[in-house]
Amino acid sequence: MQENLHLFDDLDADIYAISTDSPENSKRLKEAGNFTYSFLSDPSFEVLEHVQMKNDQLSYRGISILDHEGNYVYHQINDLWGDQIEATRNLIYDQFESIE
Repeated sequence: MQENLHLFDDLDADIYAISTDSPENSKRLKEAGNFTYSFLSDPSFEVLEHVQMKNDQLSYRGISILDHEGNYVYHQINDLWGDQIEATRNLIYDQFESIE
């Protein structure tokens, strides 16, 4: 994702990576990869449930969109979203247009 952040420069949104890792592990990963977007640790699955990305005791890979007030708008489960970044970008932009 880091190498493709420029595709989202003109999108009025915050980008997060969410995982069930501990805050310490998330911080280490973020620092090791020199990521510039935020990492959110969610070991209790509270956020993952809200964005409909909880899969039993794991999290799905994919994208979720919330509006500016934090209300759930959309999600897509897709292990290949990063490999399909152009299609992912278009999907995200289309979803943002529908909520504006």
